[in-house]
Amino acid sequence: ALSHNGPGRPVGERARRGCGKGQERRAAWKDGRKRRRMARQLTWKHLSVEQVEAYLSLTDAPSRLAFLTAASELPSDPELAGITLDLYHYTLQFAQRQRFTADKVSVLYSIVKETHDVAMAQFLPARKAYEHFRELLLMHSVQRPPFSVGLFTLSDAKAITDFLSAGYFRHYLLYKYAFTKKTELSFATVYTHTQSVPLLPEPFLQPMDLAEQEDKKLARLEQEQLATLSTEAVTVTAEELEQTGVPADVREKLLAAVNDTLAAAHKAMEDKFALEHAQLQERVATLSAGGGSPVKALAPVPAEPEA
Repeated sequence: ALSHNGPGRPVGERARRGCGKGQERRAAWKDGRKRRRMARQLTWKHLSVEQVEAYLSLTDAPSRLAFLTAASELPSDPELAGITLDLYHYTLQFAQRQRFTADKVSVLYSIVKETHDVAMAQFLPARKAYEHFRELLLMHSVQRPPFSVGLFTLSDAKAITDFLSAGYFRHYLLYKYAFTKKTELSFATVYTHTQSVPLLPEPFLQPMDLAEQEDKKLARLEQEQLATLSTEAVTVTAEELEQTGVPADVREKLLAAVNDTLAAAHKAMEDKFALEHAQLQERVATLSAGGGSPVKALAPVPAEPEA
């Protein structure tokens, strides 16, 4: 007994219908694949039988090059057009040496053209480009209609492979370099508005003598500030120690040690001020002589003794 899936049709009938749809899809896929493979066959695709016969009737190289220039789709760049034209010319010369028939000449020209166009457009590495060429060659070397046609014999396929391996694929990197697209960047700067610079006031640019007077004025102010510093030594009295709560038995020793430390610090500060004053006097003398402000290393300052 067949089981039902609700009020619909039996499972067996539904399975048969699904199987029929699957077979139809597979048949449509095979038909599409067959059409695609047939579309890739290159017989008389780029050169017709009349064009091949007209080319084979020519006897000199200039007329053949002119014929290929008119019959081929060459790049717009003159240098790339010359490289492509040489490739087609030598390919057809090889076909003539092999005494190929008109259909073989047309297919060989189309194989080389398709391989070169796809490899340069997709920037393929050499291995991928060779695989594409081999696929096209096998499609025209094995009699298996409608997927392939046995146009070239085994010896023809071997001769074509040797010819392109020793020529086109040997110099493939040069072709790839020549046909690589160059990217150039050009830019321009456009100012949307302009701003006028105001003129400097008259007293802005001072004469050199006024600038020297300003330097001397600054030096004199520094000397006055140094002179105003107190040079008297600071001492600590016994009464100050007593007020801080220092015991009487250590008060005299502590008073002597503190006063000695303060005297040493005062002497170190006086030495430092004297050194800076001497350096300042040297700078003032240099500026007065008109030699600019020299850059000299300062002498090391004596370290202050620790308390």
